[in-house]
Amino acid sequence: MKALRLVEYNTPYQLHEIPIPTITPNELLIKIGAAGFCHTDYQVYQGVYNSRIPMTPSHEPVGTIIEVGHKVSPEWKPGQRIGMLNFRHACNSCNGCEFARDPLRPDEPDVRFCEKKDMAGMTADGGFAEYAVADPATCVRLPEGVEFEQAAPLMCAGATVWTGLDRLELKAGLPVGVIGIGGLGALALQFAAGLGYKTVAIDNRSEGLQLARELPEHLRPGKVVDYNNDQAAKEVVEFAGVVTEWSLKLLRTHAVCVPLGAPAEGFKFSAFDIHFKELTIRGALVANQRLASHMMKLVAEEGVRSHVQTIKLEEGMDLPIRYMDPHLRGRLV
Repeated sequence: MKALRLVEYNTPYQLHEIPIPTITPNELLIKIGAAGFCHTDYQVYQGVYNSRIPMTPSHEPVGTIIEVGHKVSPEWKPGQRIGMLNFRHACNSCNGCEFARDPLRPDEPDVRFCEKKDMAGMTADGGFAEYAVADPATCVRLPEGVEFEQAAPLMCAGATVWTGLDRLELKAGLPVGVIGIGGLGALALQFAAGLGYKTVAIDNRSEGLQLARELPEHLRPGKVVDYNNDQAAKEVVEFAGVVTEWSLKLLRTHAVCVPLGAPAEGFKFSAFDIHFKELTIRGALVANQRLASHMMKLVAEEGVRSHVQTIKLEEGMDLPIRYMDPHLRGRLV
């Protein structure tokens, strides 16, 4: 099969012919319909995670089941259209598997927190290929009418912001601000609006501001703020530092901030902002199967859309360079 391969850090991908993977009795083999490029893929390309190479990148694959392991639940069948979340293969024996369980599925480990899991496109081969191996514990059915190109960004970008909203634990009707309207931010705005929250979009790039204004009308933010514009910025708060620190200054007393990026240098927050407004900073990981299934339901019901640029597999060698274009809008798929 054809696959894009990361052979050396910070060098273009190479198109290789490699064997179609074989599956174990507990796995699914899927024919890839589409796969997205994410910021984490760029960090893998840079060598941030010391990923083993050569490897096939992308942890945002969707496709069609073509083979089912004989120990897999009968709910999974050849021909089903599915999305594959990043984490695979819980060991069922580490502390993460024992203690970090989904409250609604206490008899099953939450694969996200397994200490020995593998991660598609990060520690094992991912989705920039014709076929990939999937773990049914972290797969979701794709709703009818959601094209592969639209579904792919949901497997990480969507799954990340959906969990962030879930972790906010907001009461109905409260406002949600989204800083940075790219691939994740555009989905966060639509999800929040679809869940009934008032939304504010904040960015300093014309591409991000325009993307917010072009969202489906019923999911469009109530306010779009350019924080480089002095007059508009004063309606929120004066810019005062890096965006994660600045984000706390927008919040009122007892508010919650969920930073979803993963910068290698970590985050910086002002102690004064945290203490004097008694703020909460809450972590959020990519969605598990249950959360992703809820996300898919809202996507189908509300018509959530990503702005995507599609690239053929054979033309994807320069994906990391395309990703760093400052004028990029939405997602590369």
